[in-house]
Amino acid sequence: MSVIRNTIRTFHPAYFAMVMSTGIISIAANFLGFRSIAYGLFYINIFAYVIVLSLQLLRVRMFWNNLYNDLSNPKLSLVFFTIVAGTNVLGAQFVNIVNQPEIAKIFWYFGIFLWTIISLSTFNLLFIKCDQRIEMVLHGGWLTATVGTQSVAVLGALLAPKFGDYGSFVMFCSFVWWMIGSFLYMVLITLIIYRLVFFKISPDALVPPYWINMGALAITTLAGSILCINIPKVAGPYADFLGFTKGFTLFFWSFGTWWIPFLVIIGIWKYVFNKTQFKYTPLYWGMVFPLGMYTACTFRLAQAIQIPFIANISKYFIYAAFVAWTFIFINMLRAMIKTVTTKEVAPAKGAAAIKEEKLTQPQITSIGKG
Repeated sequence: MSVIRNTIRTFHPAYFAMVMSTGIISIAANFLGFRSIAYGLFYINIFAYVIVLSLQLLRVRMFWNNLYNDLSNPKLSLVFFTIVAGTNVLGAQFVNIVNQPEIAKIFWYFGIFLWTIISLSTFNLLFIKCDQRIEMVLHGGWLTATVGTQSVAVLGALLAPKFGDYGSFVMFCSFVWWMIGSFLYMVLITLIIYRLVFFKISPDALVPPYWINMGALAITTLAGSILCINIPKVAGPYADFLGFTKGFTLFFWSFGTWWIPFLVIIGIWKYVFNKTQFKYTPLYWGMVFPLGMYTACTFRLAQAIQIPFIANISKYFIYAAFVAWTFIFINMLRAMIKTVTTKEVAPAKGAAAIKEEKLTQPQITSIGKG
């Protein structure tokens, strides 16, 4: 029982990145004809979302002070946008995998609610409480604010044709979220590049959070592509936006593609030259997500701007996404099993031995902030 309580108390918001990663790889697999994998990941994701959301809600109820401390921590606060992104990505699966737009609408409404609460709370807390230097708190994970915002735009644009007479309004809202997310990216990536160039960063701090540099652009590309594809299906003045949207969508995709070799080099520098040992943390799901999102957005971009050869990139990139998801998923299970078995050793010992250990050793915590 103490293992469960401690897991809830230290639960990391980045675990929603697992839902994001699983969902977008499922969608990308469906685009490319891997139907069995797409369905398998879809059902895994439903289970994962229920578990992760339940743990987060229990943390709100049981350990509000711990949750508030995380919301107030500038290193962690914007990571809460993974909750928004995970919700909307799962909703997008209900549209793309099983064609259930009515269920997807529920996820979209919930995603809007979460986006409103999290955006108002996290940014206001940063504005009011953050007094630390930029090099101490800023990292690529801050871009999950863009990812969460764009996820609302993605699902809204997908569902707009399903809203009938209200489709034009939903399309308008999706454009607004797309532009807010694009603005957040421009602001945050400027600060992140400033951080990378002018301040020394330890190898431990690099990868996986900085893969969101590319992942945020990929989901921005996906949102723009879906807007382009669905503009002809929705009545209203949006045909005038089509050229503008296509141009900026290609711009974001190009910038995202530019990031990939840099991130690979940073990974080599960290793990090969500096010999940093791999140790699983939930933040590594933030590295899997961009691979799946880049696959999906490239496929959709090829449809949106009608340049089919771009889609060939997705046919190869999907395998990198499959390998990354499998590797991180296995390591997550191993870490969880190790944590549980380590915790269960304590009851087998005598009370005196346990008391002595508490005086001489730090307590082991469950999988949490890494």
